[in-house]
Amino acid sequence: MDERRAADPGLEALELRELRYFLAVAEELSFTRAAERLHLAQQALSASVRRLEDRLGVALFTRTTRHVALTPAGEALVDGARAVIAASADALDRVDQVAQGRRGRLSIGFSTAAGSVPLVREIMRRFAEWAGEVDIDITELDFSDPSAGLSDGTTQVAFMFGPLPVEGLSCVTLLEERRLVAMRPDVDIAGRETVVLRDLVGLRWLRVPSAQGPWQDFWFTHPAGGPAGPIIRTADEWVAAVEAGRGVAYTMPTVMQDFADRRIRAVPVEGLEPATLLLAWRTPDPDPLVKAFVSRARDVLHSGAEAGS
Repeated sequence: MDERRAADPGLEALELRELRYFLAVAEELSFTRAAERLHLAQQALSASVRRLEDRLGVALFTRTTRHVALTPAGEALVDGARAVIAASADALDRVDQVAQGRRGRLSIGFSTAAGSVPLVREIMRRFAEWAGEVDIDITELDFSDPSAGLSDGTTQVAFMFGPLPVEGLSCVTLLEERRLVAMRPDVDIAGRETVVLRDLVGLRWLRVPSAQGPWQDFWFTHPAGGPAGPIIRTADEWVAAVEAGRGVAYTMPTVMQDFADRRIRAVPVEGLEPATLLLAWRTPDPDPLVKAFVSRARDVLHSGAEAGS
């Protein structure tokens, strides 16, 4: 017996299945009832317990034709076996939650002003309710990074205003609305119901510190050009500059809801490509958290469409 124990790795060689079989017999104190509980042939169960006893080098049960009882060694093993099985089940559950995107850490980026959009807040709320064990890290990025942290990996998913500012991103369109031009109410064209591009010629346009390209042109440039206004980095700076008459810029109705009490007039511009609010992520991104977050966002969009139908 001692030689066998010295040569055997002991608990390191135990299998969870053997511990489950042992516990079933220990709790039922009957090989017959334990086999029925496990949906296993009694002979196979007995053989498994014998192998476990041989491996440990000690009897776990006393057996007679009428009686099964735990030995002191068997009693000592019960609590440990239960703890091992419970810990294994917990570990597997945690792995499953990670695989489903219900556990872990997710970094979410917001372009300035995007976080106040009601649809964005609803997506965040729904995901937090669905995945309560996920640690969410939120970062708001200013106009110097229209990718809201995706371009340098600061964030994993991001709410941003389209078009996509860099290559290698995928997206879901959350909102699509007509584009407006924001200006002080005392600008000559501010009282019109709509304007066209030629009406905007000569206006001073706000600028942003992001790299020149399609995204900057879409939001802060008139096709025919115009005088350069101040550089602004955040939505608050944008509002202050427009209210002060220092420049104009494009916007969208949903964003303007946050600034309804400000001294700004936003007029629809005819003939422009619509403005969009996007949920974007890097392509491809195998992280289950990213997939889960995007899936929940799609669910919110779908439920909203049903509610509006």
